[in-house]
Amino acid sequence: MKSMKEEKKTKLTIYGALLVASIFATLFMLPFNFINLPNLKVGQVSSVDVRSPVNLKVENKRATEKLREEAVKKVLPIVEYQPKNERETFREIEELPFLSKKEKEVLKEIVSSYYKRGILSELPEGYSEVTVSYGPGKKKKEKVDVFLREKDVKRLLKEDLSKFIKDKKTVEETVNRLKIKPNYVFNRERSSLLWEKARESVKPVVVELKKGEIILRKGERVTPEAELKLEALREAKSRGRSLNKYISIFLLSLILYYSVIRLYKIISPSAFNVKNVLFSFSVITLDIFLIKFFTFLAKLTIQSLNLPVEESLIYVPVVTSVIFASMFINKKVAVIHSVPVTFISGFTLSKPFLLIIPVSVGSFFSAFDSRKFKSREVIYKAAFKGFTVTIFVNLLLYIYLFGNRVKGELWFEPILMFVGALITAVVVNGLSPIIINLFNFTTDIVYMELINLNHPLLRKLILKAPGTYSHSVMVATLSEAAAEAIGANALLAKAGALFHDIGKLKNPQAFIENQIGGVNIHDKLPPEKSAAILRSHVEYGEELGRKYKLPKKVIDIIKQHHGTKLMKYFYHKAKEMYGEDKVDERLFRYPGPKPQFKESGIVMLADTVEAAVRSMKNSGKEFDLDKVIHQLIMDIIEDGQLNQSGLSLKDISIIEKVFKKVLSGIYHNRIEYPEDERDSTRNSKGT
Repeated sequence: MKSMKEEKKTKLTIYGALLVASIFATLFMLPFNFINLPNLKVGQVSSVDVRSPVNLKVENKRATEKLREEAVKKVLPIVEYQPKNERETFREIEELPFLSKKEKEVLKEIVSSYYKRGILSELPEGYSEVTVSYGPGKKKKEKVDVFLREKDVKRLLKEDLSKFIKDKKTVEETVNRLKIKPNYVFNRERSSLLWEKARESVKPVVVELKKGEIILRKGERVTPEAELKLEALREAKSRGRSLNKYISIFLLSLILYYSVIRLYKIISPSAFNVKNVLFSFSVITLDIFLIKFFTFLAKLTIQSLNLPVEESLIYVPVVTSVIFASMFINKKVAVIHSVPVTFISGFTLSKPFLLIIPVSVGSFFSAFDSRKFKSREVIYKAAFKGFTVTIFVNLLLYIYLFGNRVKGELWFEPILMFVGALITAVVVNGLSPIIINLFNFTTDIVYMELINLNHPLLRKLILKAPGTYSHSVMVATLSEAAAEAIGANALLAKAGALFHDIGKLKNPQAFIENQIGGVNIHDKLPPEKSAAILRSHVEYGEELGRKYKLPKKVIDIIKQHHGTKLMKYFYHKAKEMYGEDKVDERLFRYPGPKPQFKESGIVMLADTVEAAVRSMKNSGKEFDLDKVIHQLIMDIIEDGQLNQSGLSLKDISIIEKVFKKVLSGIYHNRIEYPEDERDSTRNSKGT
């Protein structure tokens, strides 16, 4: 049982990985923008065909703002006629103390001529006309040019006054002291209200495009309308990476990755551990990236070739995670992987169900045989089996939805799916060694490489311990046949059996199958020493397994193939020598642990049965093979050695039958043929 601290650490690791995987999935879902727009202005020539990759209905803010500015320009500024300003200016003239009466009269005439023409206060730039308000209901449109501008009045006054007053100092002082107020005054408040109404009256410019619609053809000049559409697409492009989309994809990823954890616990609780969950998150995220990346390349290719394929149906399915899960864990976990892979990546499509359903079903078929990979070619077969099923389901879905009105894209999709299957097979083959080392996984391919008898340990076993090697080969034969019969991993059982006794390399002559001339070293050793030597071959075997980097499962079989069985011969010998009360049974038991999985239990049974049957056969005594095998297996069961192996009584019954069949074929009694006189003579001469 795990401690509370270990359980908390496990949860933190898993949920931390869930968060990281969701973030990466979100980034992978939105990094590529499929809108490839040339930067063209009105009058320029397009070097490529430009199609709209999306259904688009969006406001063109620049165009809308331009229209609003034009609407504002059409509304003229409001200018109010204010004659009181004239009277105030004339009063100021009367109050100038340094001017004579005649000079004041001249000044009034000059200023009066200005007012008759009209003095206009400052206006916003860009207007050539104004609306003059002479009172309630009295308005008149006037050109700005007919008025004197407020900024020009002092300059004109100086010029005109100098013609009548020769004293420059008096002229300067008069111009500086006199404030000539405009009699036509710009009313900013009233004008602003009118301008705001004009802005609000302009409706937003909405650009509507259909997917695949040609905006520009190669060689065409850009029209204002085309520029407007390109600008709208640019706005859509920048808006495509909005925070809302990132949050939505992140939450979707979070939910689907969490569903992987829940499905683990429901569908395959025995496989639920930190290593497997981290592996699942890693390969699922890898698939999301591969789908997005190769779909992006496919869209660019289709656009560059100007193929009439609907953008929403361009999808390159890559399901490496499904095959990886089936290879390294089990088929149930492989089915779990298909859920987030197809759903997260599929939601980039406008009609996701057209491809999510076929790819999901096809991925199941990719996983069916991947657990029994005995060569790398089988990976390609599994990937293309999934591809074939995906095409078939996709065709059925199209027929159901469209009947005889089959779309043209249907003939292009198989190409993309074939590419996806090819990418899947290549990536699985290429990354398998990395994943095996990174996550300490093994596959049937690894076991196949181990059982080809060229491994350095097996070559040493042939040379140094030929008897043990012969025994191991027989145990491997029995284990493989038994594992196949009950549906266990036959390759693992065979590989584990071949290596189960490699620890005997430390002291080969200590084991009876390697002893020559009937000399048994144990005859001169105390029983506890002999037991220690036998125990050590398990420990040394584990040490060699780690040194030569054997798969973990094979090392486990080496450790578990004797379980905690009692070395009965030496135990009883010790009791006879020292007395029953003075013998510690623990010194005569193997270190264990007991077999923890089916293949390990099978090797234990095969090892015990083969060794015993061989010994009986070599003794020359007659025995009942079936009875001996049954009794040996029952002894192991009664000792509780198989309690943790996962082998059921039904499995053990099948294994017993297989052992009897195989061993009866090997150790059958030969028929004695009578020799004739000629044969007898020849034999006596040694010919």
